[in-house]
Amino acid sequence: MPPIFVDTDNSNTKDKLYDGSKAGQAAAKVEGKMQAVVKRVIDKAAGFTTTKSSNAKGYVIRLEISKLEIADHKTKCSLSGAIVKYPKIVTHTGAKGDAMLSTGWSGSATADGTTEASLLDCVEAIAESMVPRSVPIMSADYLKR
Repeated sequence: MPPIFVDTDNSNTKDKLYDGSKAGQAAAKVEGKMQAVVKRVIDKAAGFTTTKSSNAKGYVIRLEISKLEIADHKTKCSLSGAIVKYPKIVTHTGAKGDAMLSTGWSGSATADGTTEASLLDCVEAIAESMVPRSVPIMSADYLKR
């Protein structure tokens, strides 16, 4: 069985995998941090890869900042996520769409300080907690595909 592919390409501005828009000016750095964590965790997981092949089949891990609060010398943030099947499926209208595998997946953390670095630490901690939990979900589903 070929490795399970997990898409981490966040370059499509109309279909972003990682959404850090609530971080304002730090959005691009937050999205980059999310992407880096997903790539690092998935590339270490046995039977998974982030290297796309010509007939890649697998999943997309979508992450977004769902809540951000910066006050009282602390940065509190929450991420929500979804696991979507890759490649997109063809819908009954002929368009391509996402086939959801898992939604309602989230995590929260608090970092000391109110700097951009505090925000990035907060996002990294949550992503490092969430992404490893996606591996068994994707592995189990992949066997049914």
